[in-house]
Amino acid sequence: MRFRNQKKVRKEDTASLIPLENMLVRITQQDVVYRRYLRPEHRSFVPDFGVYITIPGAKGDVEYRTLSRQLVLFCVERRKAWRMLQSKAGIENKEYKAQRSILAEVDAGKISKDDLFARGEELLRERIKGPGTSKPGENSRPHSPVTQPAAVVQA
Repeated sequence: MRFRNQKKVRKEDTASLIPLENMLVRITQQDVVYRRYLRPEHRSFVPDFGVYITIPGAKGDVEYRTLSRQLVLFCVERRKAWRMLQSKAGIENKEYKAQRSILAEVDAGKISKDDLFARGEELLRERIKGPGTSKPGENSRPHSPVTQPAAVVQA
């Protein structure tokens, strides 16, 4: 019930809104714990219904929905849980390291908040990729083919 209030908006109206992907670069669980997301001057400020997502529509088109502050914070909390599970499994989360380094530079004044707001996702992708890394898929293992169960023969 609490997640039903996400409002449908037109594409033109998204110009003044923040894409969820960009918002997730700006905010950490610590920002939530210390309630920095409520301070309009802070990089992690989450405006209520000021963040949007794109979803596939019923007719195959793209729909835009604004998200409540509560749902954005829920995404941050779930991401934290996912990262913790990865850590427990011994998986290094490169996105987390990249996000931490970007936000440290923003907080130190090396990257402006305006630059973070305009290019947050791009900065994150650049940090994850890093210099001299391979293209996506070059070092990945081939997936084993999925086998179909044999048909059951009736006698």
